[in-house]
Amino acid sequence: MSVSIKNSIPEKIIPDYEQILSCMHCGMCLPTCPTYELTGLEKESPRGRIRMIKAVAEGDLEISKSYVDSLENCLDCQACVSACPAGVPYGHLIEAARYQIHDYYETLHQNSRVKKILLSWLFSKQTRLKILRSIILIYQKSGLKTLTSRFKLLRPVSRRMQELHGLLPTVKPYRPYAHSQLQKRDEKPIIRVGLISGCVQDIFFNHVNHDTIDVLEHNNYAVFVPEGQNCCGSVMGHNGDLEAARQAARDIIDLFYNQVDYVIINAAGCGSFMKSYDILLENDPVYAEKALWMARHTKDIMEFLDEAGFRAPKKSLQKNVTYHEPCHLVHAQQISKAPRNIIKKLPGINFVELPESSWCCGSAGVYNVTHYENSMHLLDRKMENINMTGADMVLTGNPGCIIQLDYGKIRKNTEIEVLHPVSLINRMYKNDHRETNK
Repeated sequence: MSVSIKNSIPEKIIPDYEQILSCMHCGMCLPTCPTYELTGLEKESPRGRIRMIKAVAEGDLEISKSYVDSLENCLDCQACVSACPAGVPYGHLIEAARYQIHDYYETLHQNSRVKKILLSWLFSKQTRLKILRSIILIYQKSGLKTLTSRFKLLRPVSRRMQELHGLLPTVKPYRPYAHSQLQKRDEKPIIRVGLISGCVQDIFFNHVNHDTIDVLEHNNYAVFVPEGQNCCGSVMGHNGDLEAARQAARDIIDLFYNQVDYVIINAAGCGSFMKSYDILLENDPVYAEKALWMARHTKDIMEFLDEAGFRAPKKSLQKNVTYHEPCHLVHAQQISKAPRNIIKKLPGINFVELPESSWCCGSAGVYNVTHYENSMHLLDRKMENINMTGADMVLTGNPGCIIQLDYGKIRKNTEIEVLHPVSLINRMYKNDHRETNK
């Protein structure tokens, strides 16, 4: 049975049909596409996928397992968007097509059950992720995680399980937020910012959120972290469950709308999705205007510091540092200079440009779980480039990238430190504080 995209996708979730036709099939996207580079197959390229989406829309192609697999093999890195001379909104196209096939996962796609458990159920409530975090913490503190890794205890059960075990991040002690109340306006002008605590970011990288708060406050911005935050909807939206994504977006909007001057996010994938809330909820009579406000006032932390103002640390730190660009920051949000501008202002830091800095590391949400082999090819390529720089640290602004690069350290047996840029900044601020208190 063929299904018309134009009839099955709500208005504005997929771009105008003419935008599908705007793909000139020029091929400029081909050298930028990781899956095309891996396979050499036209159906694994952006223009090939657009041709198939168009064929389905016109009723000339049925939604088959082959079609679903091709769309699911896409990392949604959107490098093709940066390369496209016609400005084809590939990210919206691929997400809309995934929405169309969402109900077909159960029968057509081998990874459907994994994705439904990881995305539709687990990520919809932060309480579920907190339970998972507690289980991982117990597993980690008991020593079982170390034993399982060292002696490959899962390998007799499943080689794949042993490989995926290495992707399990190390959980640090959780710190609650003490910024759940808005500060009152006073006579002195002050910029009030709200922080998206996130789902994965809050569970596994709670310390990055606190680094973000510290850095913002050090620069005299008033920080608000409302309680009751769940996923912003990006996990569901990027994988086709747009109904769940819309509800998640409404919940986030209710917490921040007109409460602050800017909404700050330190996870690239989340920031990209939130900046599209206006498209996601354009037809919602209650939330359309609020979604537009949210999209216009959401800023990546590096973008915000670069635009609004940033105090460089005083004490230098002698380190060679390189920077890996998260796909949804450099391609989807077109933010590339801001992180570099900030890093280069850090005293003592020797910035070394990373070859292929905007090439995907292979994380891509849960892609490293559902497409492990492809993901590892991309990771090995990334780690080789990182090692070429001779850097002591690699900075990147997305939790998935941090997890992936930490795993790359294990695969390549390297000691390079992986950090969010804001964590390095806060480390240097703390050095200033210790120096002052001597």
